[in-house]
Amino acid sequence: MSARRMAATARRQGAEHRYYVVATDKAPSGYEAIETAVNAARRCGEGAYIVDTLATPYFPMVRQIEKGEPVYREYGAWACMASLDRNLIEAVKKGCPAVVRAFLAKGADVNARDEQGGTALHWAVKRRVPECARQLIAAGADLAAADRSGLTALGLARAKNLPELAQLLSQAGAREQREPA
Repeated sequence: MSARRMAATARRQGAEHRYYVVATDKAPSGYEAIETAVNAARRCGEGAYIVDTLATPYFPMVRQIEKGEPVYREYGAWACMASLDRNLIEAVKKGCPAVVRAFLAKGADVNARDEQGGTALHWAVKRRVPECARQLIAAGADLAAADRSGLTALGLARAKNLPELAQLLSQAGAREQREPA
């Protein structure tokens, strides 16, 4: 199932899961209990992540399976948990693709905007995280979205001299400036 369809399904179902298991070869799956999520992650194998989408500030929100056991990762919850959409943007700012996938699976709006009009895709460029950018593009990020200063994600990548991200965005069909309406 595509990331875009998965997010739409999650929104329709009102995804209320707290824990998401994220593995590279499977769609993220949600669970209510940590024990169930840990067991599911173990079945996915080494490297699978468990993301607590409701972690309280300053507490770890990501565990990864290593040698069959969940090990906390350096990604802690941010100081102020917010709306699902805002949390997606914060996850991109943290630069953790597993957390981004979890919030997308939970139903976050891939095109939500921050106070400056920037999207999660803008932040993937600002933070120089191509893997997050790929996930957002696959989930249907608006490649033509411009922030309040008029920059698209591609325009930002070029302004910051980030050729890998500029190429990724160009290949996905992005244009440097929003076309006039």
